[in-house]
Amino acid sequence: MRRATLTGFVLVLMAAFALPARADELSDFESARREYEHQSYGKAARELESLVGGAVPRARNPVVRLEARKYLGAAYLFLDQPDAAREQFRLLLEEDPEYDLDPVAFPEAVVQTFEEVQSQVKAELARKQAQEAAQEQQQRAEELEALIQEQRRLQMLEELAATETVEKVNSRWIAALPFGIGQFQNEDRGLGIMFATTQSAFLAATIATFIGHNSLRDENPAPDEIDRARRVERALRIGNWASAGAFVGFALAGIIEAEVRFKPVIRSTRQRELPEGLGSLEGTRPEIRLELGVTGGGLRLDF
Repeated sequence: MRRATLTGFVLVLMAAFALPARADELSDFESARREYEHQSYGKAARELESLVGGAVPRARNPVVRLEARKYLGAAYLFLDQPDAAREQFRLLLEEDPEYDLDPVAFPEAVVQTFEEVQSQVKAELARKQAQEAAQEQQQRAEELEALIQEQRRLQMLEELAATETVEKVNSRWIAALPFGIGQFQNEDRGLGIMFATTQSAFLAATIATFIGHNSLRDENPAPDEIDRARRVERALRIGNWASAGAFVGFALAGIIEAEVRFKPVIRSTRQRELPEGLGSLEGTRPEIRLELGVTGGGLRLDF
């Protein structure tokens, strides 16, 4: 009675399935099932093999295919072909992992073998899912790393676009000029100011003493002022020579220093204005956000 009920249920499923079984599939399956119930396991196996044997099963209807594999596996066990039976059960479970065998409709040996195969298939499926999850996680990690590298590249491009390198070509002739001009050309501001100040001071002293010394020629000192006038003339003459010598010395020292430390090219960077709309690449960078909540967390990428 139980078997009759199950058979009727299977037939209802076959009739209602979206891909209806062809008449020859149904009739062949019913013929094979009757042979199985009559314990003609060899004949039942041959008829069922015609439905689901080979790489491409003849049975197109999924319900017919699953039921045929189930009975074929059971028939193989009765024919002492456990490996072939396990293979049919494995193919059945790969197509429908949630399929269960009715322990009332089949002997304990068949149910036990089916459950062993079921455990193996579930373990294989779990391993496969774990591998796929690991691969997916690895892919996400690689995508995240690629986005981070892209963000760094965009930042570098922005920095390159916002700055420019300026080259200043120096001249040996300018380095040979006094008053710290060579030092200023070499961008040594401190030495340039020092040489410019000292040379200017000594030049001014030279000019001043020269003018003062020449002005004494037009004077006619009284007899009692002659000694004083000679002392003044001598002081102005010595001061002129000393200031002129100091000016020449510092000028030569500045020129020599500028030539020895001469820099043919000086490179520098400076900020430049970007065209309108390119002032910042912030809006084009992907943003990585880590979101945490009561029910869990997640990683979100915003573009």
